[in-house]
Amino acid sequence: MRGLGRTLLRILSALALIAAAAVASLLLKETLDSTDPENNMPLIEASVGYTKLNVVRADFEWNYITRTVRGPALSDEQGDIPLAPLDVTPNTRLVIVMSDPNYISMKISRADGLADVNYIELYGDEILTPSVPGVYKYKIEVGYKKGSLLYYTAVRVAEGPTILLE
Repeated sequence: MRGLGRTLLRILSALALIAAAAVASLLLKETLDSTDPENNMPLIEASVGYTKLNVVRADFEWNYITRTVRGPALSDEQGDIPLAPLDVTPNTRLVIVMSDPNYISMKISRADGLADVNYIELYGDEILTPSVPGVYKYKIEVGYKKGSLLYYTAVRVAEGPTILLE
């Protein structure tokens, strides 16, 4: 009976040490992840046709077990966001893909021109580029269980080709 008690005590001690090691490794991973959150958050890719757009992360808030990390908080109103519009064709589908597809929400809005901060929210399963030539700015807000991400991108809708019939 005495040997059974010792064996049980050793098993419980081993389980406690394994649990302590698991907690320590979890906290160590969280510390490493939260010191460099840019490399641990989901990535975004946006394209129109065969044109891959330049997408800028303007803000994020990401929750870890022991703390919340925020940054860089670039302001659209102040012109802090370096956007480089790419030429796209009118009425072409805008495709946005997240590397982690388990997001809770995605809100896409569009403004006319780079200086405009009045956004119109776009709805539907298919978002098309405008048919009117000009520069348009898109705001993409993505929500996850762990936090939220804010992105901007811009496109320049070119005039359609002119066909002369004689």
